[in-house]
Amino acid sequence: MIPITLSTIHNIRDLGGTKTADERVIRPGCLIRSAHLGGASAEDVEALRREHRLHTVIDLRTVKEREEQPDFTEGLHYQPLPVIEDLRAGITHEKKTEEELFPDMAYLYREMMNREGSRAGFRRVLTAIFTHDYDQGSVLWHCTEGKDRCGMTTALVLQALGVDRETIRADYLATNVINLARAQAVYERILPLRGEAFAQSVYRAYIADERYLQAAWDAMGEDYLRDKLGLEDELIQSFRAKVLA
Repeated sequence: MIPITLSTIHNIRDLGGTKTADERVIRPGCLIRSAHLGGASAEDVEALRREHRLHTVIDLRTVKEREEQPDFTEGLHYQPLPVIEDLRAGITHEKKTEEELFPDMAYLYREMMNREGSRAGFRRVLTAIFTHDYDQGSVLWHCTEGKDRCGMTTALVLQALGVDRETIRADYLATNVINLARAQAVYERILPLRGEAFAQSVYRAYIADERYLQAAWDAMGEDYLRDKLGLEDELIQSFRAKVLA
């Protein structure tokens, strides 16, 4: 994993350098995860193009999220591929959802992995990532905070590449390097306005918690990629050949 430091895009890292269980390595400049690009500067996007070969941006957000904070992707290939189409407080971040008490995040993760609509979304996203021409450059995928939909997309990508669960867990929790401070700031802002219960529910929605990831894994079963998403082994093997050294 290669951290990327930019002033206008947060929670961003290149998965390059990550080792698989059979000692292969993800090539840098292929797979990037991040938070949204709604406030991205032209300079930061150009830095991603120049230094990390950025070619394609996959936006996992809902239509409403994209309307509220459109990505800046000038000069890039942009693909809106929502994992979840409807508003879901705690997972999606439209302004309306911020008015609701967020449900338990572990429950939301189980629901996200089990719902047919979400599985169809993950199938579209992973097919786009797996079939991308990496000779043209890298793929970046993101949701709003780069934690839930982005985090589970990343977990599935790493699983497809043969990365062990401890490494996947470490990448997922790395979001807290950025988001713990953000979560605390939001909690302190909301507490006097909405009370402890609401502020705590928002705080939990901003952080990456091992319990959320484990809930998703429990819901996924033994071979989620093939059994529940219906991805062909030939597609997965082709993807491995393109991005592993």
